[in-house]
Parts: sequence; structure tokens; C-alpha cells
Amino acid sequence: MKPKLIIFDWDGTLADTTGPIINTFQQTFLDCGLPAPEADTIRALIGYNLVTIIHRLVPDAALHLKEQLAETYAHHYLNPNNHNMRLFDSALPCLNNLKEQGYWLAVATGKGRSGLDKAIAQTDTADFWLATACAGEQPSKPAPDMVFTLCDELGLNPADALVVGDTTYDLEMAANAGARAVAVATGAHPQEQLAAFPCLTVLKDLSELPGFIRNMSNT
Repeated sequence: MKPKLIIFDWDGTLADTTGPIINTFQQTFLDCGLPAPEADTIRALIGYNLVTIIHRLVPDAALHLKEQLAETYAHHYLNPNNHNMRLFDSALPCLNNLKEQGYWLAVATGKGRSGLDKAIAQTDTADFWLATACAGEQPSKPAPDMVFTLCDELGLNPADALVVGDTTYDLEMAANAGARAVAVATGAHPQEQLAAFPCLTVLKDLSELPGFIRNMSNT
């Protein structure tokens, strides 16, 4: 059965932000007087919300230090990185294709509301989204709440939705909500890791998504 609603992750799925996210975390830790975490350690956590990532990186740190890290990261990320944010080359053609075919489009992201709003404004993609859900407003992936919220807002069952993401947390979120998922190997988690989690397929990038959906059974 073809989906009615396609729910996109943002970072690493629509936007080429894995490198900037890693760099921002490393600079944030240095600015706060801490050693910079290894890139692969950060990469494995991308997809969680900011509070969860910081807790995983420094679980024994005092609360005030975790808050300082979060504030410093937000300052960095909402300014220089968002000014340089770029969508993957395949993102806009994919979104235009799916919208023209009549699919409903939404976003479920580990970004906070202010970060997502700035990213949407910078990339001029507001007209694509019927609804958006963010970490901070809902429990972090892989909890199913963002899928439930989007489906409730649009009057759909999660079985009518297809989640598209670049991390295993996106795929787990979909499975926990009773939705289907497609992975794209363009972001934080490698293809072999994605393939070990519940998904219909792992695509090279978003250019393959419209064709994959077009070939899904209508029955």
C-alpha cells in the first residue's frame, strides 16, 4: 500500500549537516574547557535531541555544565552553521516530485523548534510541509510520539505514513509508531547499520525515493 504521508528527518536526510553538527559539538566542548569528543562518537548519536546527546557524551557532568554545553551549541549552530546550511542536491527535486504526485509531506526532527524554523526559512521549503514535529516538543527519537503527533494533526493512521531518515533512530521511531520506513545512506549512520533495522529499503540518496514509492503496491 502506498503511503499518504511522507515524514522526513532533516539533518543528514534533507540537509547535508552531519559534518557541521560534528564540528559544532567539538568546538562547543573546546569552548567549555572540555576535550573534543571523537567524530565517530558524535556521529553515532546524531538523531537524538541535543539534551540526550550531551548526556551521552558527558553522563557524569554537573547539570550546570550540561546546560552550558547546550547553550553554547545552540549559539554556534543557530548562527554560523545555519548560515552555511545546504540541502542535498537531490532534496528539492525529490520534494517537488512527491508534492506534484499528491503526497503529503512533513518533518520529524531532533532539532529544536527555533533551529528547524531557521532551517526551513533559509532553505525556502515552508510550502512543502503540512506539519512539523521537533525534539523538545515531543520525546526524542526513537520514541514514536512525533509520528503520532503528525498523524493525529493530519487525521491519519501511522500505517498511512512513511518515515524517511538517515539514522537507526528514525527507523526505530517508525517501527515503534507502527509506520513504515525507508533509510537513506547520506548521513550519520552507514548503509550496513541501517539495513539491520526495520526498513523497506536503504536508498543511496533521495533521488531514488520517488521511484521507489511509485513502485510500491497499491494493494
